[in-house]
Amino acid sequence: MVSIDQNEILKIYTDGAARGNPGPAASAFVLVQGSAVLFSDVKLIGNTTNNSAEYNAILNALTYVKKFYNGKIKLYSDSQLAIKQITGEWKINYPHLANLKKEILTLSKFFRKVEYSHIPRTDPFIQICDKLCNEKLDRNDFT
Repeated sequence: MVSIDQNEILKIYTDGAARGNPGPAASAFVLVQGSAVLFSDVKLIGNTTNNSAEYNAILNALTYVKKFYNGKIKLYSDSQLAIKQITGEWKINYPHLANLKKEILTLSKFFRKVEYSHIPRTDPFIQICDKLCNEKLDRNDFT
């Protein structure tokens, strides 16, 4: 289990990727406290859209972190759509994304505070997530 200071903000960086839209997909997250990477994870999530993969990355990260941390979180994604929909700034047009948002918001209540922010894909921690997703997809034969 990851050792995290409950009094310090935990930063979570997430990314999802799909080969095709829909197609084989993966989601990844990186946990950072201060400037140290504490943990990273990547999962294959089956055939889905890129937007679903982005949402799943957020959901998987919060699900994992809930096991050992309940403090303040700053969650970052390069998916403007996911962040704007989760924060209620944009309307959701697809029921499967609305269901994922509902799960994410339910999980968010467990923590003292969760701030969602859209950041550019050039962010170094987002690039780690992107690399994890692409390496996972490259290593698997989906034929």
